[in-house]
Amino acid sequence: MNSIKDFLNGENSERAFRFIVRTYQVKIIRFISLFVHNDQECEELASDVFLSLWTNRDKLSEVLDLDSYIFIMAKNRALNHLRKGKTELIDLDSFQVDIFHNTQTNPESIFITQETVEALNEVINELPHKTKLAFHLVREDKMKYKDAAEILGVSIKTIEKQVAAAVTKLKERLSK
Repeated sequence: MNSIKDFLNGENSERAFRFIVRTYQVKIIRFISLFVHNDQECEELASDVFLSLWTNRDKLSEVLDLDSYIFIMAKNRALNHLRKGKTELIDLDSFQVDIFHNTQTNPESIFITQETVEALNEVINELPHKTKLAFHLVREDKMKYKDAAEILGVSIKTIEKQVAAAVTKLKERLSK
C-alpha cells in the first residue's frame, strides 16, 4: 500500500482496510485505554474508529497523514465517550500505566527487573495527565513530536518539554 489513494481504490479497498486495521488496532486500543478504563469499551471504541474510517473512505483523499488522523479520531471517540458518561471517569494520576504492556521482548528488556518496571511505572503514574499522554505517544508508540502535538492539540515545543520532563523524572528515579 503506497498511499491513502490506494485505500480508496475500489478493487484494493477491502485489502487495504484490513491492512490498516492490523497495523493500528493494538496501538489504538492501547491509546484509548489511557482515557477509558474498561477493556471492552476500548475495543468497541477502536472498532468505531475503524468503522468510521471505512464509511468515510471517500473523504480520505484529503487526509495528508493517516497516522495522525486515526489517532485524532481515537482521541475524539474516547473523549466523546467520556463526556456522554457511558463509563466512569478515572483519575489517570492514580491509574497504573504499564508502559511495557504489549511490547515485544528484546535482549535489553530481558534484563529489566520487575522492580525496575514497578519503579518506572510509579514515576510515570506521578506525571501530569498530558505529560503521560505525550510520553506514551512519543516513546511507546514511537510517534513523531509533530504528530503527537497535533493529536493532543498542543505545540511541538510543549510535547518536547513534556517528554523531556518525563525522561528526566525517569532518569532521576533510576539513578537512586
